[in-house]
Amino acid sequence: MPFRETLLNLAITAVLVLIVVLAGILLKESRPGPVAAIPVHVPSAATEPTARAATAQFEIFPRPVLIESRANEADTLRVRIRDEEHVFVLYFVDALEASMNHPQVVAEQGRFFHHASDKTITDTGAEAAAYVNDLLKTRPFHVLTRWEQVANTGRYYAIIVVETGPGKREYLANLLMRNGYARIGAMETELPGGTPSVPAYFEQLKQLRLEAEREKLGIWAKISR
Repeated sequence: MPFRETLLNLAITAVLVLIVVLAGILLKESRPGPVAAIPVHVPSAATEPTARAATAQFEIFPRPVLIESRANEADTLRVRIRDEEHVFVLYFVDALEASMNHPQVVAEQGRFFHHASDKTITDTGAEAAAYVNDLLKTRPFHVLTRWEQVANTGRYYAIIVVETGPGKREYLANLLMRNGYARIGAMETELPGGTPSVPAYFEQLKQLRLEAEREKLGIWAKISR
């Protein structure tokens, strides 16, 4: 091949290579870049609860929602009110403990219920917690609170009223006593409307406890005298 033709072929090859390289660069630059991610707001189930100051009168919250929690017990319940969650502890009653998280309380309850064993107390406490969970999941209820805080906690005392039937409402405290799931507690308050009086209401609770004991309901079915 003459030298002139060889140079011409080399020149053509170099031009072709240059064209390929330039085409590749142009294609890369024309390709759209990655699309920026759009932040998606995921709403939380409930906002952080606001600390509440105690009030002189009861605030009534109709139809709140029970939030299932491993920390729930028969007398200690996590409840959603509007867009906040709070833990409420019942006035007037001390329900059976569902675990050994508070061994001193379990021991005190055992002594009260005729020296019942720790296991008897906690097994019945778990039964009581399940009873309340099922009740408040299937029946409308109201929370009445003055935002009186349980000492050294973020919990508040409350009265819970359950709609047990058409036009029929009962205090959850009464239901726990009547079913043998609680003893009378130390924390009291004036009832809404002032009726009955605190001493009269304690007497009602005592009578409900005696009925449960007589009929061997709840803890009374598992102990002997």
